[in-house]
Amino acid sequence: MGPAASAAAFTAAPTDDLPDLHLLRLTLTDDRGHVLSHNTYWRCRAPEALRALNQVQHAGLSATLSHVSRDGYRRTATATVRNRGSMVAAMVRLSLLDDDSARVLPTLYDDNYLWLLPGETRTVTLSWPALASGRPRLRAEGYNTPPVTVRG
Repeated sequence: MGPAASAAAFTAAPTDDLPDLHLLRLTLTDDRGHVLSHNTYWRCRAPEALRALNQVQHAGLSATLSHVSRDGYRRTATATVRNRGSMVAAMVRLSLLDDDSARVLPTLYDDNYLWLLPGETRTVTLSWPALASGRPRLRAEGYNTPPVTVRG
């Protein structure tokens, strides 16, 4: 099979016991069980079922920014985000901020727009040009979460 080829692997048809709007998470692992990637989707039987997203309960986030290091003209850090709530935290976006609360651009994230199940924690590596002043801050906010900002 060529590098741009595709092959049908499986189907994940909704079953009758699932609600009209539900979450589907697909996880790809290697032969040793290590997670290579995962994707999470809201899935609905009919488009009008998506209206239920507006009533999704809030989820509580916590975040840390640690291991800030400098390598030449770039800095790297590790962000850890946790869903402390009992509902999925949908589309959690991470943003690196400078001392003036402006986004640090360009910042590279090895993952972003996260879906966190209740109690789930995700670790993300960030890389950005060295800032002229101060320590960066991390903001985490999602569709159904209030923003959380922490200093590195």
